Amino acid sequence: MNTGAIAQQSANRSFAMRVGASPYIATIFLSAALVFLVQPIFAKMATPLLGGAPNVWNVSLVCFQAALLLGYAYAHLLTRFVDSLRAQIGVHAALLALAALVLPFQLSTALGPPDPVQPTFWLIGVFAISIAPPFAVISATAPLIQSWYSRSGRADAHDPYHLYAASNVGSLLGLAAYPLLFEPFLPVLAQTSAWTVGYLCLALLLVGCGLLAFMTGRGAHPAVVADSSFKIDDAATNLWQQRLWWLVCAFIPSSLLVGSTTHIATEIASVPFLWALPLALYISSFVIVFAKQPAITLDTSNRLLPMTVALAFFALAPITVIPVTFSVAIHVLALFVAALVGHGTMAASRPAANRLTEFYLIMSLGGVLGGAFNALLVPVLFTSVIEYPLLLVAILAIRPGLRLIGKGRTRVWLVAALITLAAASVMAWTQGPEGQSVLAARIFLLLAALGVAMSWNSKLGPVIAALCAWGVGAVTNPIAGGVSDRSFFGVVKLIERGDIRHMMHSGTVHGTQFMTPNKALMPTTYYAPPTPIGRLFAANNAPGAVGVVGLGTGSVACYAQPGQDYVYYEIDPLVADIASDPQHFSYLSTCTPNPNIVLGDGRLSLANEPENHFNLLLIDAFSSSSVPTHLLTREAVSLYVSRLSENGLLVMHVSNNHMDLPQVVARVAGSLGIPARYQYFNPTPDEAKLEDAHASQVVVLARSEAALAALDADPDWTVLTSDGGRPWSDDYTNVIGAILEKRG
Repeated sequence: MNTGAIAQQSANRSFAMRVGASPYIATIFLSAALVFLVQPIFAKMATPLLGGAPNVWNVSLVCFQAALLLGYAYAHLLTRFVDSLRAQIGVHAALLALAALVLPFQLSTALGPPDPVQPTFWLIGVFAISIAPPFAVISATAPLIQSWYSRSGRADAHDPYHLYAASNVGSLLGLAAYPLLFEPFLPVLAQTSAWTVGYLCLALLLVGCGLLAFMTGRGAHPAVVADSSFKIDDAATNLWQQRLWWLVCAFIPSSLLVGSTTHIATEIASVPFLWALPLALYISSFVIVFAKQPAITLDTSNRLLPMTVALAFFALAPITVIPVTFSVAIHVLALFVAALVGHGTMAASRPAANRLTEFYLIMSLGGVLGGAFNALLVPVLFTSVIEYPLLLVAILAIRPGLRLIGKGRTRVWLVAALITLAAASVMAWTQGPEGQSVLAARIFLLLAALGVAMSWNSKLGPVIAALCAWGVGAVTNPIAGGVSDRSFFGVVKLIERGDIRHMMHSGTVHGTQFMTPNKALMPTTYYAPPTPIGRLFAANNAPGAVGVVGLGTGSVACYAQPGQDYVYYEIDPLVADIASDPQHFSYLSTCTPNPNIVLGDGRLSLANEPENHFNLLLIDAFSSSSVPTHLLTREAVSLYVSRLSENGLLVMHVSNNHMDLPQVVARVAGSLGIPARYQYFNPTPDEAKLEDAHASQVVVLARSEAALAALDADPDWTVLTSDGGRPWSDDYTNVIGAILEKRG
């Protein structure tokens, strides 16, 4: 080799060394941001076809975790069996180009419409066809770049794990960017196009980083420090024990993430985008534990864990009255500390750089199994959100480096906690939830929480105390004994309070019925006689078809008159089964025997009905906080109106605690030139008590002003006009904007 060539190579290596780790960090950062941008884009595209069910996010999360595992497995096999760095770069470049053939991605129609009985497998199949190839390829970025960095010849090449922090920072920003920037300002097509551009930029950065590592390291093998500072936990003294330990440490936080999110959405508050907060804290735990100087050490999080779990169990007890915001804060704090312990324990036992891809592969496998357990098995195994407290106990059980029982003062506090919990349990069982035991159990639960906090130095103590606290909460539950069941679409509970039976669906009341014979067939809640919907249905005496999207308990059935054909559209088979069973609710079986219930998404089902078919059509899928936005778009409303008769009425129940939905409908109606009327109803104390009438917001649309003449004669109804804002469409929705308008 001549002098000029040698000088050029030396200059190239000098430039590469000056550039430092910046290209590697930028590549990992961009790949993580793309990963967490595509997840909500895909969920947004798929959710409308499944009625806005919260479990769409859970199953989507499992799909992405599985694709992430596939990417990590590919990175592991590539670095293990292809020794040449140049060959690795070539193989990866080829796969990047091949996967790009499906871009810009869209939902595949190859599997047809979703099956309401088995929506999980449909969703998994659509993901695999539509987005899995490019996602899996870019998911390999973090372990692959770190492996290449370990061969770069840099001074810190033996410790590339700190680059993983950049990956999780990118994940956090990608997660935040979607609701704040992408959804409000970009239609779906523009979102997928922007993601495609990001993918192409990432492909160039990946190949560039590989070449950079080759220039500086000259194809060297991964750097390994002989006297490694990484310690292997005592429980993992051999290779397979170590791998199993990594798996468990990844499984529990991942499962706890989905479990806590489900608990918050089901039992506390189903607020839009609330799932983002637990996920953001979960990701933040990776940033912290893989940093060179962790902001929160494993020892600190280990000490905090029993106290935060104790608070979570205290908040779980039905007898505990805690403000919603404080309750949510307790549970996300418990998740965050638990993730710090699980991931911190795993990070503390990470291997040298030559086993880096194996470590990430097992970590990813644990995450997939944890998410799959919650999204796929839990709805089949359990009828309530029991997995969440189980996982809180599990994270206590794997706390590292602690004595089994404890000693000295620790043992005294533990014994005191167990005695108080045992006493509370005995009182609760002997006196029942209605007696003095409720107050006693509340006091004992607080004492137990303190006992658990003080016994932090024992591994078994907090586990036993937490189980006892859970038991006390269960037996003192004032609604214990109620019917509870679970499906893909959420948890359905039947609760009796006084003389009224309630149907609770994922934390929201979806209908009630009086148990007294003289009131049993009187519609209640939003459909009670004095409510706007109740009055509209009572006034409808024209023969013909009446459509109801959102079944609930089926109470509107008792407004049916001779010659009317009621059709109910319900996406959740479990709700349909409960509403049809006269042992639970008798509206349907008595007022419209052999009801015509169409299972599936209401909008898709209505598309199969003939035009000019309904003289009254009720769209009632918005009272829950998890709003199926696809039912509020221009295309959806245009479909509904086309199914109305000439004088038919479209009734939309738009009550929502978090979003200004009447104005959303007003903008859509204004853009379509459709007349609209609005009423806010607030029951009197007597109406609320005697008829169980609930406050509601209702919008009525029609094909002409003439069809709304009867409403104009009623001063309770007002003309609803658009403020000129951008209407929602299938390509554009702005949930954050609707939330801000509600608060403004």
